[in-house]
Amino acid sequence: IAKSKKTLSSGINAEYGLDKDFFLQTILGLSERESLDKLNAVVSSSPDHHKRVCVALLYVMLTDQSQALKAWRDLNIVSHDNLQIVLMHLNKLITLRFDKLLMPVKMQIIWIMEQILASNIAGGDQLFILLMSCIRGGDIKSPNVLFTEQMIKVVTSQLNWVVSKPFVLNLTVYTFLRLIIDHTTPQVSHLRKAEISLSVKLIRENFSECLKIGRDFVRLLQGVSKIPEFIALWRDILYSPHQLSPNFSGILQILSIRTSRRYLASRLTPETESRLSFLATQVKFGQHQRYQAWFARRYFVGPESQTLVCDCIRYICGVIHPTNEMLNSNIVPRWALLGWLLTTITSNVMATQAKLALFYDWFFYNKETDSIMNIEPGILVMNHALKAHPTIAATLMDFITRMTDEFCPELSKEVWSGVNNSFKDIVEKKVIADLNILVNHPKLDEELRISFYKKFPDLCTAGIEQDTGLVKEEEGKFSDDDTRSPPPPPPPPPAIDLTLADIKSEQQQQQIEDNEEEEEYVPEYVTTPPPSADLSRVTENGGGGGGGTPDSEEGDVLTPLIEELDPNIKEEVKKFAYETEPVAQRTSFGNVISRILDHPAWTRPKLAAVAKCLHVSLSPYFGVSVLDDENQVPLHHGIFQLLSILTRDKRPRIWKFLSELYTVEPRVGYHLLYYLYSRAQLDLYSEFASYTSAGTLKACLTEDLRICQEEDSPATFYKIISDLYQKFPSVTTGNSNILHLIVSCIDSQQLHSIICNVMSKKMKIFNVRSIGSLLKSTLEWETFEQYCVWQLLSAESVPSESVIDVLKDIKDTHHFELFSSMLIFLKSVKPTEKVVKKIIFLQNFEEQLVIPICVWWIDKYSEGVIRIIESFISAAVSTMDDRRLNILVQFVEMICKAVDQNHMLYEQTTLWRQIKSSYGFISASVKEECPVIQRMMKENKFESDSEADSDEERPQLSKRKRDVSVLDSDDE
Repeated sequence: IAKSKKTLSSGINAEYGLDKDFFLQTILGLSERESLDKLNAVVSSSPDHHKRVCVALLYVMLTDQSQALKAWRDLNIVSHDNLQIVLMHLNKLITLRFDKLLMPVKMQIIWIMEQILASNIAGGDQLFILLMSCIRGGDIKSPNVLFTEQMIKVVTSQLNWVVSKPFVLNLTVYTFLRLIIDHTTPQVSHLRKAEISLSVKLIRENFSECLKIGRDFVRLLQGVSKIPEFIALWRDILYSPHQLSPNFSGILQILSIRTSRRYLASRLTPETESRLSFLATQVKFGQHQRYQAWFARRYFVGPESQTLVCDCIRYICGVIHPTNEMLNSNIVPRWALLGWLLTTITSNVMATQAKLALFYDWFFYNKETDSIMNIEPGILVMNHALKAHPTIAATLMDFITRMTDEFCPELSKEVWSGVNNSFKDIVEKKVIADLNILVNHPKLDEELRISFYKKFPDLCTAGIEQDTGLVKEEEGKFSDDDTRSPPPPPPPPPAIDLTLADIKSEQQQQQIEDNEEEEEYVPEYVTTPPPSADLSRVTENGGGGGGGTPDSEEGDVLTPLIEELDPNIKEEVKKFAYETEPVAQRTSFGNVISRILDHPAWTRPKLAAVAKCLHVSLSPYFGVSVLDDENQVPLHHGIFQLLSILTRDKRPRIWKFLSELYTVEPRVGYHLLYYLYSRAQLDLYSEFASYTSAGTLKACLTEDLRICQEEDSPATFYKIISDLYQKFPSVTTGNSNILHLIVSCIDSQQLHSIICNVMSKKMKIFNVRSIGSLLKSTLEWETFEQYCVWQLLSAESVPSESVIDVLKDIKDTHHFELFSSMLIFLKSVKPTEKVVKKIIFLQNFEEQLVIPICVWWIDKYSEGVIRIIESFISAAVSTMDDRRLNILVQFVEMICKAVDQNHMLYEQTTLWRQIKSSYGFISASVKEECPVIQRMMKENKFESDSEADSDEERPQLSKRKRDVSVLDSDDE
């Protein structure tokens, strides 16, 4: 398996080889059928043998490609745990030893993973995620290229599976977007084309899911913005966002979402991540230079590896967040590692990309949703570089100052606000003592200082004399041998002017392709925002909308739409669209609504045309949360003022107009829902729903809650959930889609609040008639989501018989969330004849459910449960139903095996007499499977009132049935 002899003698080859020897000795000299029978007997004998056989078959698949398919089939036959042992060993092998594995073994791991995904085996997603992280960034050597090609083939062949797993889908998009910028040489052009095709397909078909990646999704798209396929994608992102997703309002929506650390960590291999994490959390400051040198020699080899530096910077900023104890210790600080990484870059373009990676979270920083730990390293690199590396400090400050205008000119206000908020939070949280010390440092250029003052006038006090000895000499150095300042990186490349004229020109597109073939591909910026969302007009209290002039970019969008309107309303719509004063906006909007009401000839197409025009002007209203700072709906601000105008008149024409507006702007729905809730007029929402394309209250409410959960804050979503269950019980109770929305983003406080409402009878979540189908639908949900459902189920008074019935149609024995939750649920249920009967006659779930809960019941309700079992056996004999009798005897046998010999069960004289009296009716095969009962019968400790039955097997009883209350065949 592994490369070196040292590893062979003491590592994985020796470990796996022992299991293979055990496997070969087990099947030596046997035919294929005899081998399988023998293996099944061996794996059933003990868990250790089961593990060794599974590991041996895994070893065969990894080392012998010709026998891999047969070993896979055998493994599926003998495995008793749905391949969980195999998955555990594969995950361990990849995490700890992947770089030491031979290339054929790596290919076999991919083959095994493809079989696992095709079989939809639980845990396959974790294996896929690990293998995706093993694709090295900044490495275009043939082994890594071959590995990447095979992973693309797996994704292509298992595309339906990938799309069904949201995180797997987003990780796949994130990975291949990042890898495209590595594969620029002609030797890997085929791989680059495959990555581009796959990425564009996944993004276009699943754009709503890709939005969840966050702002680093835009960062990676910026890197590929010169590629023709992505130019077309950018065109839709900027100018036709709703074509990609009805819930996508513009690029600012993505940039406002912080990227999860799981995506940032995924672009380092397990080995690289462990080494970098060790460097940042274990190495002492002052001893870090030799570790840095070793890291650079291993991972930063060749110019193509410099893209990996950006991945390392994002990982350090977004993933490694040291504790207070580490910050106060002598562990090497993050700023020192980042400063060293910046000095390793030799490419001008990559120097700009590295600074972008360092400051990317600054541009749209919001202290309510972002972490100070993401922006802390950037300011500390500047601060500590002043002494030994003033040029680096100057270039970083110059970069962050100029990026407020150059990153995205039409979002310059938002970028400036993000950077300004970053500096303020840094000072408030005492990351540095005083920003003036940094800005007024004598080693900074006067022109740069003036530029900073002009850009951020309220942050610093100009002209203050400061102590220049802020940083100690040894703390300002990034390495021992770095005695000279590095050359200043050049300014960032000019922004791409991605206009429609550029995109429409076929000649220009061809020129772009020609240039890319002649020159090395260079990632650059895309800085043009969508024209339909001038978000700088959104006020702090949620106001805004309208505004602008016909000469603006938004006016160019509105003008043709307005010209298509009915003459009776055209001027009023134009006034509203270009009005900037809030009071005048409301007046204009009221006039538009009056015109709609006053003219009876309004048709659906005419209303739709007005809705399209108003949608463009109303877009900024939906860029803020429904709730204000006091967690209330601000009825006198923003969109709610306009909704109040709309809903003054309840005529059908208004609902038709609202439904047309809802079609082009789905967020109108949940804003209307919250407005009506605040006005205690939720009845009107039912009327509105009947006019929408959904047509029903259930479909409309579910969709609006989904949009609310995705677009707004969790506090907004959970604020009215209990009220909706009270107001609309017919569409909420038993609704699995709404329940999934509730548990998919819930935290402990919100869960407790809902449980309190359920127990207080303010909410009824489950419908007894449909609880079986609802619980079955939860089996595909995340583990945490399923556990939340069962907590809510326990809080609500649901008959235990209805809950048990969900197991009737379930065949898979690996829904462990279901079994563990049902065990805890049944633990609090007092066993009745009906409940015990349903449990005992369950098939296939003896180990997972039947035996554990029955042992618990026998211990707690001993006499009652034993009497119930006795009555079942007696009824089975009286009805001459030998099938049920055999099941009951097997059940008693399993209970006996589950308890020790001193258990009270062995002292239940009447039970054993009942079994002894029916022993002659039990089939021979069942007797062979019940050694405990055979032993008890031979010991003959229990005297029977009737004549002892012979041990010889009697003829099978007929299946004649009689009505017996205890054993009703309809309840099996």
